[in-house]
Amino acid sequence: MTKPKEYAEKTKAHIDQLADEIEKLQAKTDKVMEDLRAEYDRKLREISSEYDRKLQELSGSEQDLGRKIENIKIAGGGAFEEMKAGADLAVADMKNAVARAKEKFRDI
Repeated sequence: MTKPKEYAEKTKAHIDQLADEIEKLQAKTDKVMEDLRAEYDRKLREISSEYDRKLQELSGSEQDLGRKIENIKIAGGGAFEEMKAGADLAVADMKNAVARAKEKFRDI
């Protein structure tokens, strides 16, 4: 038969062992969470940078198209037809770029 003191000491040793295992699991969990946060932050910076770049490209395209429109207003004769064709292509390109950007924004 086990004496109460021996039983208490044995049980305390088991509890201490379990507490050590819990502590180790907590440390592993903390490390995994730290790694996940770092990966999340890295990915967020990457995505943010990519979208900022794409939005700047679209803004640049918009400004270029605005200049073409101003030139069309003052163009005459054959130059008008050439500028019109170029502007039509620029509008189509910009429309496609906006559609691609919107599609990418839907992916996140």
